[in-house]
Amino acid sequence: MSVPRRALYGFDPTRLTEVRRERGLSRSDLGRLSSVTYNTVRNWETGESAPSPSTLERVAEVLGVTVHELAVVPEQAQTLASWRTRRGLAQSDIAQELGMSKSTYSRLERGERSPTSDERRKLATILDTSEEQVTSLWMRAHRRPGGSR
Repeated sequence: MSVPRRALYGFDPTRLTEVRRERGLSRSDLGRLSSVTYNTVRNWETGESAPSPSTLERVAEVLGVTVHELAVVPEQAQTLASWRTRRGLAQSDIAQELGMSKSTYSRLERGERSPTSDERRKLATILDTSEEQVTSLWMRAHRRPGGSR
């Protein structure tokens, strides 16, 4: 899996700190168990950076929570991007599964290109949801106001 360039949408640094402390782990412990450095964990918790979806998936596993508990996106704001993140996938991962370039998938995810019926079916499988949900998630991105994600 590849690392996305943008910060992880919905990542909650405060929630990460809370869960880490609830589990009795230090930043060093979490870093060691998640294969990242202490400074990386510190940067996440202070909001200076955010983990990639695949790294957050590893961290969530170490903490015994779901990615969704560390990257909270309100139901009415969920899009294909937030569901992709929830699955610990990068755009390039899904693009490869769909047999398209990352830039083409990025346009689809932003609502600039509608998915074909075959792409909807494949996305439903990849995201473990229904084709109707995929359409709904795509429509939220397609209808979003200008200047927003």
